[in-house]
Amino acid sequence: MSPVHNYKRIENDVVGTIGKKIRAIAKAIFSFFQRIHQTGKQRFTVMFIPHSEKKIFNFQISIYSLSFFLVLVVMIVVVIFFLSTQMTYSDVQMSRKDLKIVSSEMFMNDFREIMLEFNKEKDNFKVLVGNLWALANPGMENAFVSTAIGGNTPSFSEGAAIPDSLKELNDLKSLFTILKNSEAPLRSIITNVEQQNKLFEGIPRLWPLEGAGYITFNFGPQIHPIFGYWYIHSGLDLVYAYGANILATASGKVLRVFYDSGYGNHVLIGHKYGFSTLYAHLDSVFVQKGQEIKAGEIIGTLGSSGLVTGAHLHYEVRLGNQEVDPQSFIIKPETEAAQYSK
Repeated sequence: MSPVHNYKRIENDVVGTIGKKIRAIAKAIFSFFQRIHQTGKQRFTVMFIPHSEKKIFNFQISIYSLSFFLVLVVMIVVVIFFLSTQMTYSDVQMSRKDLKIVSSEMFMNDFREIMLEFNKEKDNFKVLVGNLWALANPGMENAFVSTAIGGNTPSFSEGAAIPDSLKELNDLKSLFTILKNSEAPLRSIITNVEQQNKLFEGIPRLWPLEGAGYITFNFGPQIHPIFGYWYIHSGLDLVYAYGANILATASGKVLRVFYDSGYGNHVLIGHKYGFSTLYAHLDSVFVQKGQEIKAGEIIGTLGSSGLVTGAHLHYEVRLGNQEVDPQSFIIKPETEAAQYSK
C-alpha cells in the first residue's frame, strides 16, 4: 500500500472521529434545550377557593410564564430599589445644599453687619488721620483732604437699583483706597513725631519713679517737715517702695554725683536747652560724673539718705539757675494716674 493511500486513510479516520464528536455535542445540546422546552411547557393549575365554596376560580400557567413573571418581578424590585436609592441620595444632596445656602446667608448677613461697622470706622479713621495730619503739618490741611484720603472709587448713580453685593464691593474698594492713600500721610506724621521726640529728648518729661508712686510735697511754699517754718520747696517729694528704681527724666550728661547732709546721695544731670534735673536722698547710685544718660535709664534707687523724715525721692527741675515746678513738664503715665493724685 502506498504512503499516499495511508495518509488518506488516517485523514478520513480523524475527520470521521471529529465529526462524530461534533454531532454528539450538537445532539446533547439539542437534547438539553428540548428537555428545557418540554419542562417549560408544563402547566400548573392555580385554584382560588372562597370560604363559601360557591364558585372556584382557577387558571393554568406554564413554567415559561411563571419564570417570565418572576424575572419581571425581580426587575421591578431592582428598579424600585435603584430609584429609591437615587431619591434618598438626591434628598441628602438637597439637604446639604440647603444647609450650605443657610450657612452662606448667615455669613452674608454677618458680612453686611461687619461692613456697616467698617464704614463707620472708616469715617472715624479719616477724621483721625486728618486731625493727626493737621497737628503734624500746620497749614497743609487742604493738601491732606485733596491728595491723602482722596482717590477714585466706584460710584453709582442716584436712584439706581444696586445689588447688595455690589454695594459691599464698592465699600471694600473705598476702604482699600482710603487705607492705601493714608500710608503716605501716616509716614509723614511718624517722621514728624520722631523729629519732635528728638527735640523733646532734652526736656525732663518722664515720671522719675519706675512703677508708680505719688507726690507728698509739691513745689512752692511749704512748712518744713523737720524745723516747722515756712520755706520755698524747690522740687517735688515722691514716695514709693524703698529701693525702687529712679529713672532719668530726659537724656543728658551727669554733672554731679555727690553726698551732703541735706540732699544725701544725689545726682545732677544736665540736659538740652539749659535744663537740668536733680535726684536726691538716693539709697544707691548707678551712674558717675561725665556719663551720657538716655531718657528712662536707671540712675539709682529710692532711699532715705540725708536730712529726711522717711524714704522718698526729692526731684528738682532747673532752667538755668532757677528752679521751676516739675509738674509743668512731667507726663504722668495714665495707668498710674490714681496713685499720682494722692
